[in-house]
Amino acid sequence: MNKLVGIVLIALGASACTVDYKKERDEVMQFHDLVMGDQTAIVNYQMKLDTLLKDMKGLKAKYPELDTLKEKETIKVLLNDLTTAEDSMNDWMHKFEPDVTGKSNEESVQYFKAEKAKIQRVDSLYKKEIKSSEAYFSKFKK
Repeated sequence: MNKLVGIVLIALGASACTVDYKKERDEVMQFHDLVMGDQTAIVNYQMKLDTLLKDMKGLKAKYPELDTLKEKETIKVLLNDLTTAEDSMNDWMHKFEPDVTGKSNEESVQYFKAEKAKIQRVDSLYKKEIKSSEAYFSKFKK
C-alpha cells in the first residue's frame, strides 16, 4: 500500500511539473499581439519616408542647408530596414502553426518556446527600426 501511495505521489508531482503547451501557445499569441501594436508605427514611418522621398524639393525649400542626395540615400536605407522588419513579421506569421495536432505535449511546448524566441527577435527588430526612424525624424522637429 505504501508503494502505491508513493507511486501516486510521484506521478502527481511529475504531472505538476509538466507545462501545458496551451499555456506556451497563449504566451506566444499574446506576445505576437503586443508586437503587432508596433506594426502601426512601422507603416506610419514608411509612409512618412515615402512622402519625404517624393518631395525632396519641398524638403530642400524648408531646409536649404540639407544635402538632398545624402537624405535620399538615408531615407532609402531606412525604408529598406523598415520593410525588412515588416517582412520578418509577415514571414513569421505565415510560418507559425498554432495547430499542433499529432505532436506530443512536450514537442508542442518546445515548438512554442522556439516560436516565442522568433517573435521576440521580430520585436527587437521592430523596436530598433522604430528608434532609428524616430531619431531620423527628430532632426526635422527643431
